[in-house]
Amino acid sequence: MTPGPQRLFLGSAGLGALPSWLASLPVTPRRVVLVPTAANPLPSAPYLQAAADLLEAEGLAVDRLDLEGAAYQDVRQVLGRAQVVFVAGGYAMFLLEHVRRSGFDRLAVSAVREGALAYVGFSAGAALAGPDLRTFQDEEDPGAPVSTAGLGLVPFVVLAHRNRGRAARHDRQADRPDLPWPMISINDDQAIAVTGAGWEIQPSP
Repeated sequence: MTPGPQRLFLGSAGLGALPSWLASLPVTPRRVVLVPTAANPLPSAPYLQAAADLLEAEGLAVDRLDLEGAAYQDVRQVLGRAQVVFVAGGYAMFLLEHVRRSGFDRLAVSAVREGALAYVGFSAGAALAGPDLRTFQDEEDPGAPVSTAGLGLVPFVVLAHRNRGRAARHDRQADRPDLPWPMISINDDQAIAVTGAGWEIQPSP
């Protein structure tokens, strides 16, 4: 990628707008890193293959990078070859634990802010881009991060899957006076496209 403003695509589930967003990048990406780590505790995660299939259909070579057990040097090497990183959904705290332990946070944040790496995040991967993930702490999540701080690439936290009966809960979280950052609630057929400091919600069925 040519250095420039940071670019992010933060989704809930729908991949519909992703091809046009990829095509809008300043330089046509050739390689993407798919991070499946948040889905590791799940019994199955068919959305991972769906994402890989779409990315390959767009002409990208797909490298999988599981941060659980990955060393810092591995992460640096794999990210260094790519123009896009795709962080899939699942358990947010589990993802955050291994983002911190592997050094993915330090490597990815600097590359994205410099415009050298575009960031795609879905569900937990979208929330990860925000300032903090404390509202995602859950007894079912096996993750134990040392801190709930997110990557801080955007000044808001994405709440995915609003249309799955979560609207009232999302609205309660958004109204919490103890949270100093906004919460952006999106449906499965929506995504947030970020360029520099600007962003917009767009349909992504």
